[in-house]
Amino acid sequence: MIKRYTLIKMHIMMASVIFPMTVMFFITGVLYISDIKPETSTDSFRITLDQPMQQNADKLKQIAKDALAKREISAPLGRAKLKWDSDLDIYYLFWDGENRWLKIRPSTRDQHVAVIKVYTPSWYGRFMSLHKGNGKDSFNYSVIAMVVVMMLTILSGTMMGLSLPKQRKRVIYSMLTGTFLFLALVLYSQFF
Repeated sequence: MIKRYTLIKMHIMMASVIFPMTVMFFITGVLYISDIKPETSTDSFRITLDQPMQQNADKLKQIAKDALAKREISAPLGRAKLKWDSDLDIYYLFWDGENRWLKIRPSTRDQHVAVIKVYTPSWYGRFMSLHKGNGKDSFNYSVIAMVVVMMLTILSGTMMGLSLPKQRKRVIYSMLTGTFLFLALVLYSQFF
C-alpha cells in the first residue's frame, strides 16, 4: 500500500504538471460552448494549371505548396485529404494544420483554374485547433499522456479521501452525487 504522504506528493506533482494544458482545454472548451468562436483571416487566389485539376491528394498538395511558396506563405503543418463538396458537386483538397489550413478546388467555370483559399487562425484559433486534435502528433500524444496523468491525479485524490476514516463517507457520498448528477444531465440533454 502506498503511504499517504507519498500519495499526496504524487498527487501535487501530477496536478502541477498537467495544470497549464488542462487550463487551455478548459478555457477553449468554455469559450466554444459559449459560442465565442475564434477569428480567422482568409486569403483567396487563383492559379492556372497546365491540365484540368485531378483528384489526387499528393498532386494537389504539391500544387498548393508551390503556389504558397510563390506568395511567401508557409504551408499548413497537418494532414491533407480529399473531400466532397455536395453544393458545388466537386472534390477539393482540405489541408489542415495548427498554423493555417487551406482548400484547393477547381473553378466552377474552368477546370484549368484552381481556387486556393488560405485560412490563418488567431491565437485563440490555434489553441482551438489544438483542442480539436489538429496539432502535430507530438502534441496529440502529450494530450493522451495528460489524460492518463489527470486520471491518476483524480484516482490518487479519491484514494486519499477514502484512506482518511473521517472523510470516507463524504468521499463516497460525493462520488454517488457526482455520478447521479452526470447521469441526470446526460439523460436530460439527450432524451428530453
